[in-house]
Amino acid sequence: MNVNLDPGFYANLFEICINAIDIPIMIIERSKYPDLRGLRSEIEIAGKKVFVYAPEGSDNLYGFGNDMQWLSSRGFKQSNVNIYKETRLTSNIILEAFIKKAQELGFRPIFSKDKGRCRLFNFNEFKATTDKKVKIFLGYDIRVIFLKDQVENRLVFALILDITYSLKDLDDNPLNFHDITKKFGSSTLKEIRQIQRDLIPTGINKEISRQRLIEDILPFIEKISEIELSHDLKAQIIPNPARIVLGEEDESVW
Repeated sequence: MNVNLDPGFYANLFEICINAIDIPIMIIERSKYPDLRGLRSEIEIAGKKVFVYAPEGSDNLYGFGNDMQWLSSRGFKQSNVNIYKETRLTSNIILEAFIKKAQELGFRPIFSKDKGRCRLFNFNEFKATTDKKVKIFLGYDIRVIFLKDQVENRLVFALILDITYSLKDLDDNPLNFHDITKKFGSSTLKEIRQIQRDLIPTGINKEISRQRLIEDILPFIEKISEIELSHDLKAQIIPNPARIVLGEEDESVW
């Protein structure tokens, strides 16, 4: 992938284009399922492709996915919601659609305690230290947000994508920097940081953010540039990162 970015500052922020339409969705009062773990367990046992989500502060519980009609047996009713009016719900639908596309490419999701956030790793691809004691997995930390475009006065959904790493020993036990230094020594830790490109022969890599954007993030976005939110609705992820334009004094325009 040939990437040409003009000189300047960029954020790992990518706009998501969606048509402002109503989509079918399943809905029930949140009070009917105060704890979602039981319902999610039923969905998993039934092998259904269904996601349930309760936006913070909402009185409703929503269900979506290819098999969402299955939820009618659990008291849900079908309704229509507008993509741009239920922003938190839409953000979650986008996240699940992105994860689904990534899984098709061999990535495995690891969900965060923070709602709307997930890490993706392909555990079949890794680099190893020369002593073969540590495996380094490159992954992607993803979040979906919505914000107001002050220039064009419109609501925008966007994907934030950062690089993250997972470190494991040969038996696939997780490791952190303290474990590595204690078990394998500081030289192994130094090599890991070089593999992660935090360090270069001359010292700290001051270009690492731009390097990761160009070499890792943009090619990944290109692979998942289109996601399917429902049977009739797809979303496009604009592959150009948001550019930060510095104004006078401390004023910044995105």
